[in-house]
Amino acid sequence: MWRTTRSLIGAMVVLCGSSVLAQQPPKGSGEDYFPLIKGAKWTYKVGDNEVIVTVVKSETINKEEHFQVDTIVGKEPKTSEWYVVRSDGIYRTKVKDDKIEPPIKVVPLPIKKDETWKVESKLGTQSIKGTLKIVNDKEKIKVQGTEYETVLIEGKDVDVAGAKTTLRIWLAKDRGIVKEEFLLQGGETLLLELKSYTAK
Repeated sequence: MWRTTRSLIGAMVVLCGSSVLAQQPPKGSGEDYFPLIKGAKWTYKVGDNEVIVTVVKSETINKEEHFQVDTIVGKEPKTSEWYVVRSDGIYRTKVKDDKIEPPIKVVPLPIKKDETWKVESKLGTQSIKGTLKIVNDKEKIKVQGTEYETVLIEGKDVDVAGAKTTLRIWLAKDRGIVKEEFLLQGGETLLLELKSYTAK
């Protein structure tokens, strides 16, 4: 069950080819909605589970700075993912030792309401296909008692490893993901909410 949840949480998605220029976006274009700061730590509530996400380190690969982000769910072994910031978006490039082909765009840059993008990527034998859209760039929500103004990204009927999923992701400035919601086939809903965030 949680393995499926992890795959879905990892599917904040969209496709772009490797021809994208490896240059940093201009400051203020929206990368602060997905902060990749060494030592940053998010603690989330997912049902009865606690999920801890930490930016562990960064390293330069092919002239790009790649950030390692580790996720721990309860007593489960950690999962490592890698992200890179490019001129048109923030991309998820690898999970553990498996490359994502092509890398998945997590957040488009700059952030603009009604921006849409397609996804068609593979991680090993698993595929992710669909279309995502920024449906609101000023969505006000309350999460675990804290109010946020967020960017809401939505993907309807995204195909994740053969299962259709509707996902919604809320990102707050200087906090990153504060809430995620997944509506699975069969009507089950999975909800992830931010409990705390710290950055060194």
